[in-house]
Amino acid sequence: MNEYEKRKEAILRYESGEKITSIVKSLHKSRQWFYNWLDRYHNRSDEDSWYLGYSTAPLIKPTKINDLEERQVLLVRQALEDQHFAQTGAIAIQYELNKRGVQPPPVWTINRIIARHGLNKQSPKRKQAKDYPELFIHAHQMDLVGPRYIKGDGRFYSVNIIDTISHNCYFKPIRVKSSSEILTVVVDYWRTHGMPDALQMDNELAFRGSNRYPRSFGSVVRFALSQGVAPVFIPIKEPWRNGMIEKFNDTYEKRFFRSQSFANFIQLSEASTKFVVFHNANHRYSSQSHKTPNEIDKAMPSPILYQGDTHLQKRIPLETGCAYFIRFIRSNLLLQLPTESFKVKEELKYSYVVAEVNIDNQCLVIRQNNEIIQIIDYRTPVDW
Repeated sequence: MNEYEKRKEAILRYESGEKITSIVKSLHKSRQWFYNWLDRYHNRSDEDSWYLGYSTAPLIKPTKINDLEERQVLLVRQALEDQHFAQTGAIAIQYELNKRGVQPPPVWTINRIIARHGLNKQSPKRKQAKDYPELFIHAHQMDLVGPRYIKGDGRFYSVNIIDTISHNCYFKPIRVKSSSEILTVVVDYWRTHGMPDALQMDNELAFRGSNRYPRSFGSVVRFALSQGVAPVFIPIKEPWRNGMIEKFNDTYEKRFFRSQSFANFIQLSEASTKFVVFHNANHRYSSQSHKTPNEIDKAMPSPILYQGDTHLQKRIPLETGCAYFIRFIRSNLLLQLPTESFKVKEELKYSYVVAEVNIDNQCLVIRQNNEIIQIIDYRTPVDW
C-alpha cells in the first residue's frame, strides 16, 4: 500500500466509525498525520485529488534574482570576454558592475548564473606531494613558451615571468631561443619591477647552460647569482611545480595570443606591452583578496631595482652563491641533474630533495627537509 492509498483508507475507515487510535496504529502513522489529512479532506476543493497534497514552497522568493539582473550579469560577462585580455569570473563581473553603477549580486549568485548558462569551466587540480620543499617566499617564476608562429612572419618564442607575491607579470617575444635573448627579458623586468629572492625555472637548456660543459652555467644563471638571486630548477617533467607561471601561460594563450591576429613581430611586441599593462592593472586574484597586481605592489616595500650593466659583459663572472635543483629520488637512488647522475643514500628513496650546487665550497649539498643528508665533491668551472 503506497502513501496515497493509506491516506484514502484512513479517511474511509474513520467515516465508517472506526476509532482513530486503531486506524493510526494499523497504518503505522501518528495522530497528527491523521488530523492533517482529515483537515485536508474536509477542506477539499477537488473531490478526487485531496489526498495528493501540494507543494509547501513559498509562492514568492524574495531572494531570487530577477531577469533584468541576470541579463546584466550575462552582458557584462560577454563584454569581458570580448576584451580578450580580461578575466571573466564572478569577482571580475562584480567589479565591472560596480564600475557601471549597478549594485552587483553576491558572488555565489553570479556563479549560479554562469553555471546555469553553461559558462563555467574548471580544470582539475593536481595533488602535490606533502614533502615538496618550499625554498623561497618571494620568487619570480619563468617559462619559455613556443615556438609559436606569425603567419607570413615566421617563428617566435615568448619569455613569460610572474611574481609569486603580487602576480605582477611580464613577457616579451623573442626570435631566437638563446640565453642571451632570455637574459634581456629578465633584465628589462628587474629594471622596472625589482629583483626577487629566487628565479624559479624548469630545466630548459637555454635557462641552465650547456650540455657540452656539464657543470658550467649559462648567462641567465650567472647573472642571477651576480645579483644575489638564487636560481631554482624544478623537478624534471613536473611543470606543475611552476604552477603560477603555468596558469599564466594559459591566460597568455587564451586572452592574448589566440584572441587576436598579428601582422608581424613588431605588432606582436607592441600588443605584448599593452597586455602586460592591462593584466597588472585589471586582473584580480582570489589568493590576494581579489586585488590587482598593481594594488599589491603599492602596498609592498620599495623593490630593489637592477641598475648595473653586468648583463652586458661577455663573460659574467661566477664568483659566489648557490644554484638549487629540486629532485625526486626513485628506487634506483639516483639524483639526476641535467647532464649527470649521482648515487644517494637509501634513506632518500621516494622523497624530494634539494641538491644545492655551492659555488663557494665547490660541492653538491643534498638536503631533505632542510637537513643536510649528503655532501658530494662537485667542481664547478668558474670561467667559460
